[in-house]
Amino acid sequence: MKKLTFILAALVLLAVRLSAATDISELIKETQRTVNEPGKFTLVWWIPTEFWDVALKNDPRLTEAQKAEFSKILDQYIVVSVVAGDFGPMAAFQAKGRADIVQNTELRVGGKVIPLLQTADISKSATNFIAIMKPLMANMLGAMGEGIEFLLYSNDQNGAKLIDSMKPGNFSYTAYGKNFTWRLPLGSLLPRKIDPATKEEFPGNYLFNPFTGGKLAQKEDPAKN
Repeated sequence: MKKLTFILAALVLLAVRLSAATDISELIKETQRTVNEPGKFTLVWWIPTEFWDVALKNDPRLTEAQKAEFSKILDQYIVVSVVAGDFGPMAAFQAKGRADIVQNTELRVGGKVIPLLQTADISKSATNFIAIMKPLMANMLGAMGEGIEFLLYSNDQNGAKLIDSMKPGNFSYTAYGKNFTWRLPLGSLLPRKIDPATKEEFPGNYLFNPFTGGKLAQKEDPAKN
């Protein structure tokens, strides 16, 4: 267990350090939703397993087996992190508590409400991951990080993934009256597309040039030529 905890901590720290990388930043943009209103702030971040795959793929300190082991820890879950709160005097952030966040959030897939998993329904490894992640966020983001809550939902539907970031689909998440939607697959996880006529590049989930209507083709990987 100590070894697993150490690996988890190392992976989380590495992912944070790599968050400025282009491939990670694009993925973060696709998976995060925020509402910043006068005196209020809400962040909803759906964290697919692929986030960790991308963050860790170039780390020479970890074997492929270790990376795969880590991915398995969270692959059976839909992981959503939420932070919400109010700005008080002197812009001090007062975060909502977990009970309040749970009461005011809801995941829907195909119009069906997906129930939040209770602690007893979550594996020990996943629980350890969350326990490590929360203080790291607090150290990074201060009061706002201290208010982040990780909510886990089952990603199993008769042996298949309920939400698959690489396959067509969509889902929605409601937090404090605001509805956020995601359309899949995620473009940042797919090879870039190019318009053969204009040479413009687009995310991998685009089929047509939104400006000209021209059909897009997959951009060739120079490394394969």
